[in-house]
Amino acid sequence: MVRQPCRQEAGRIHRGRRKKLTAAFRFDLEWKGHTDWLEELRREHPDEISHEQIPRRPAEAREEAWHDFYWQAWNVLRFDRQYLDGGETPIPFVAYDTFARRYGIEGEAFDRFHIFMTSLDAEWLRHRAEKAKPGKEAEQ
Repeated sequence: MVRQPCRQEAGRIHRGRRKKLTAAFRFDLEWKGHTDWLEELRREHPDEISHEQIPRRPAEAREEAWHDFYWQAWNVLRFDRQYLDGGETPIPFVAYDTFARRYGIEGEAFDRFHIFMTSLDAEWLRHRAEKAKPGKEAEQ
């Protein structure tokens, strides 16, 4: 397949979308289960937990409908990495390529898929590295 020149133009993937996706992903990694639990607890005991004590999703981390596809794909691919003594490696390109072929993602759609998926995976690896830092266990 020959690449079309227009696919390489700057700005083909809208700027800022990757940041929104990773910000929403990061918020869910850190707070999703906690905020749901705290909200339920607040409903049961409104005098003990105020509405302001529950972490709120910032505007830049707003969930959008198109995020679900990438989160679901990441959940399928997240264990296709190597696990070493020093931690986890990024998901290999071949895993993205195989997934994309299975679901008919090709051309510019694959380029976008690969960029968004590697962004999510990089955010996951940053999250894991922060959790592994000495002293983090005491905070949790």
